[in-house]
Amino acid sequence: MNYNGIIVGAAASLFIRDSIVSTILGGFAFSSFWSIHELFKQEKRVLKGWFPENPARHDYYEKKRNAA
Repeated sequence: MNYNGIIVGAAASLFIRDSIVSTILGGFAFSSFWSIHELFKQEKRVLKGWFPENPARHDYYEKKRNAA
C-alpha cells in the first residue's frame, strides 16, 4: 500500500489549518491594536481643535479640556 498520498494530504491539511489560524488571529490582533490606537489619536486631534467634535459628546470633551 502506498502511504505517500496520506502523508502529503495530512501535511497539506496541517499547513492550511496553520495558515488560516495565523492569518485570522494575527490579522485580528494587529487590526484591533491599530484601530484602538487611532481612536486615541483622533480624540487628541479633536481636543486640539483640528477636527470638529461630535455634538453628542460635547460634555465629554469639555470634561477632558477642563481636566488638562
